[in-house]
Amino acid sequence: MDSKDGVTHLLTDTADLPPWEIKSSTYLVHDRWLKVRADSCVTAEGVEIAPYYVLEYPEWVEIIALDAEDHIYLVQQYRHGLGVVALELPGGAIDASDASPVEAAARELREETGLSSTDWDYVGKLAPNPATHTNLAHIVIARNVEFSARPADDPTERIRLIRMPIRQAIELALDGKMIQVIHVAALTLALHKAGKWDAPTPTDKR
Repeated sequence: MDSKDGVTHLLTDTADLPPWEIKSSTYLVHDRWLKVRADSCVTAEGVEIAPYYVLEYPEWVEIIALDAEDHIYLVQQYRHGLGVVALELPGGAIDASDASPVEAAARELREETGLSSTDWDYVGKLAPNPATHTNLAHIVIARNVEFSARPADDPTERIRLIRMPIRQAIELALDGKMIQVIHVAALTLALHKAGKWDAPTPTDKR
């Protein structure tokens, strides 16, 4: 067995890491955007963990919007939790009416930026925080994007749209200017899949 097979076996054989048993659950918050659940759990070794708080969010989608000139569209908006204006990818919650993450991505991109595309590529999904969050964040690439509509006028979501070369976006992410961890990971995975990850070296910044 080579080292790759050994790692694969290690990652798939989780018999020694059994899930906790949930004895009871109580919802403390239950609304459209968030459900907060308090679980009473017992580990396989009989250790009680209660309460254990679980956050149930809708699935999310993050969009890497690229145009024909190898530029990417990013957004800036105020994020109240941390009280900062954050540089991010377009994206948002997947609605129950969305047939797929790609359909949700097309809707979110149009609503937030007015951009559209006919060339979509699903990259994959990440867990924002599997310790406490039940949802997944889906990553989608939109190629050859163009303006086709006016962005939605949402007073709760004022957005600045920024177009820049892909390499500049990578530099900003590596320099810590993009602090949303899911967006940094999504940007990295998507650009790698698209063959456009060209990370600058230290000598490039001199």
